[in-house]
Amino acid sequence: MIRGSDGVLRAFANFCRHRGSTLAEGQGNASRLVCPYHAWSYFADGCLYGCPDMEDSEGFVFLTYHPDTPPLLDHLGDLPDRMVSHRVAEMRTTWSVTIEAMRNWKLLLENAMEAYHTGTVHRESLVAQVSRTLPTKGNWLCIQVLSDRCIATLPDQAPPFSPITGLDDDARLGTYFTAVLPSSQFALAQDCLWWLNVLPLAHSRSRLEIGGCFPEAALADPDFNAKATPYCDRWEMVGREDVAILERQQQALSSVLYRPGPLSHRDDMVQALGLWVLDQLGE
Repeated sequence: MIRGSDGVLRAFANFCRHRGSTLAEGQGNASRLVCPYHAWSYFADGCLYGCPDMEDSEGFVFLTYHPDTPPLLDHLGDLPDRMVSHRVAEMRTTWSVTIEAMRNWKLLLENAMEAYHTGTVHRESLVAQVSRTLPTKGNWLCIQVLSDRCIATLPDQAPPFSPITGLDDDARLGTYFTAVLPSSQFALAQDCLWWLNVLPLAHSRSRLEIGGCFPEAALADPDFNAKATPYCDRWEMVGREDVAILERQQQALSSVLYRPGPLSHRDDMVQALGLWVLDQLGE
């Protein structure tokens, strides 16, 4: 039990979040608790203060607020198997950007799950795209934009990096656009991946995070920064184009006269996303 600087008395489980060592013994006064094992430290209100030598730790972190959520691998279903030939564990995040947007979080996920809009919203950048829907098991959705070259650069810029060694036949057909429900997307191309994460701030406002990852072999290229620039430029440009059209959509959805219209066959994953959300709401 610790009384914080705000005067509030709090009770904590006495172990470090890193490897589980006990943090404190006896009684006394301290502005921070420091783990005797690896020196992770905590404020008196329980917040993590420092974790030495963790700046190069790897991986994406998934967080849930629901105590009865199944294990992450159960949630992901067959996504890891589908993406195994991309060897994501050997990739590193090298770029990211955050965009504040006046639109509902679900609009971004819907937008990411259809190529219907690319010929209009992105007619000057990506141009029209053709996609196919892939079956999935678990709480994720997937379409694949078909192209025999990586689409992580603009059409007039040939991808400077070589395809990932060992990609399976299916992965070579194009870029997987996935929605890891409820709020994340991984786009896996033939030579890289980029990710989008949307954080709801209000019913009509959210924060979009976009990041790009490359294989370690690409990072070893002495010209990596120059070669990666077209990818980063494309990711941010397209992200901002999407945000602009979605803000217009959000504005229209607030009309008392708005009613949902019929969906195209190219909107099948938009419908799937909506049905998933309804399932989470229950009766």
